[in-house]
Amino acid sequence: MTTPTHFDAAARDWDQRPMSQQLAAVPPRMLALAPFAATDHVLDFGAGTGLLATAIAPQVARVTALDSSAGMLQVLQEKGFANITPLQQDIFAGLPAQYRAIVSCMAMHHVADIAALMRAFAAALHPGGRIALVDLYAEDGSFHGDNAAKGVQHLGFAPAALQQHAEQAGLHNVAFTEILQIQHPNGRAYPLFLMTGRKP
Repeated sequence: MTTPTHFDAAARDWDQRPMSQQLAAVPPRMLALAPFAATDHVLDFGAGTGLLATAIAPQVARVTALDSSAGMLQVLQEKGFANITPLQQDIFAGLPAQYRAIVSCMAMHHVADIAALMRAFAAALHPGGRIALVDLYAEDGSFHGDNAAKGVQHLGFAPAALQQHAEQAGLHNVAFTEILQIQHPNGRAYPLFLMTGRKP
């Protein structure tokens, strides 16, 4: 994972960023395409200030919000959701439970070893558990601009490569849907995918 310094510094104003306001369209679309059960315990990977966690929490039993940034999780905690548990750690440090679903929005491109991340996701799911992961399709590096300062490890993803990593980790029924186009200040539109799959 990236060092959380950039995110700690930005946490207080994160939800007011134009980019965050565009990303607010993701949770309802994800819920429509990958609905959850009232009994589910969901892991939100790279939860940040809770874009996904706060939308999913009313639909499920519990959400564990995993992030390496204490500042981001503090902002999330202040939103006062009783069934969201913040967890500040690296996913590769081992997780305290198994989950019915793992969700993520715009966090995977901060992880260098995607094959290891898919293995960690598969290991953290109950049999029959599902993934619903949102990130950028492959781009030319212009989306973030200062990629190094923002801890960017991948300039988006080619679905075929991600699918291969997921299937090698033991996930099945891997599929991709375009879920949103981000309108960037540079005048370009960047498409985001929703990647779904399940553990047998």
